[in-house]
Amino acid sequence: MHPLVPYSTFPILAVLLSSLALVTACSTPQDSAIPNANLSGSQSALANDIEFDAELGESPWPKEGATTLAITESIQQTIKSRYANDLPALRHVHSKAHGCVLADFQVNQTLQDEHQHGIFQSGARYKAWIRFSNGDSDATRADKEGDGRGMAIKLMGVSGEKLLPDESHTQDFVMINHPVFFINDPQKYLSLIESLSSSNLLDRLSAPLSLGIEGSIIAAKINGKKIRNPLYARYWSMVPYQLGAGSNRLAMKYSAKPCSQLDNTPQSDQFQDPNYLRTAMKNHLDTDNACFDFLIQTRDTRTAASTALSVEMATNEWEESVAPFFKVATITIPKQDFDKPEQHKFCENLSYTPWHSVFEHRPLGGVNRIRKVVYTSTANLRRSMNAVKPSEPTGNEVF
Repeated sequence: MHPLVPYSTFPILAVLLSSLALVTACSTPQDSAIPNANLSGSQSALANDIEFDAELGESPWPKEGATTLAITESIQQTIKSRYANDLPALRHVHSKAHGCVLADFQVNQTLQDEHQHGIFQSGARYKAWIRFSNGDSDATRADKEGDGRGMAIKLMGVSGEKLLPDESHTQDFVMINHPVFFINDPQKYLSLIESLSSSNLLDRLSAPLSLGIEGSIIAAKINGKKIRNPLYARYWSMVPYQLGAGSNRLAMKYSAKPCSQLDNTPQSDQFQDPNYLRTAMKNHLDTDNACFDFLIQTRDTRTAASTALSVEMATNEWEESVAPFFKVATITIPKQDFDKPEQHKFCENLSYTPWHSVFEHRPLGGVNRIRKVVYTSTANLRRSMNAVKPSEPTGNEVF
């Protein structure tokens, strides 16, 4: 759902080995051979129909289009192989959901004019389906294992022209509980995926060498995260998005933070339940609401410090001392019984992608450009394998 490879595929030994591989530490894109991608014309069109906003700092990586298609093909083959005899086909990553809940997204009653773009209109209110998940590709993996955790939000009743035609009234925000991603360069991404899917043990162990030192450290941090309750965690977009249109547009990142500080350290007795994060969500929402502040930070190109806030380098955090977060909306998850088989099935058939978006919030940067192709094609593949027709949610569903 969020990244393209599972965080837990990085063995500690390989991470340590990668720290010694100084030659891989350089973050400058390198040329490499690109396998022939055997994908549909529509997928190729998605990969090649990309605009770059140079004024906001976007620039293509070498052989980006061909590499994106090769990444997509590799992931599709993995899904086909994994679920050929074990339907339903699940997401490639973030396969395990802790819960999918109906929520209310309320924009602040007052916003500065420079922030009133797209869905951020003073007092605007939307229904939302929010899916919480583990980052790993194994839906049976116990929650006690360290992993990245995801929060995907789908707003409904959103007017305006959309970047993708398959949903006409939604806006998606996808996040994990870490502020940055672990890779920038699509070719390194492809190398990583190929290593992880190799039948050779040494190739799989050496996969993190593709990340370099910086990426390996970030991946290890993400993979080491253990939480008490998905409702108590903070989540970040990791990568940037557009805010506004025309000459006044800005680059932004966003985050969802619990409205009040909650102890998110897991208790040892929780580990006896392999699905304790779902249980924790259920216990909380049985008796009380949950609340998140939705925050954004914007890059002010008028300041010299803003040059450190890269759009293409997804491994770089936008320091809050330069670009502080400020609240633009409140997410309220009312107490509810979400743990129902039909509701779970409904949510598993939803497609979340940052490209389900109005033009004012267009995804920026190389990672997001890869996502445009991969997320769309894998969602279509899962629906085809599961014989499910695409359906756009309204927020009025009852289970």
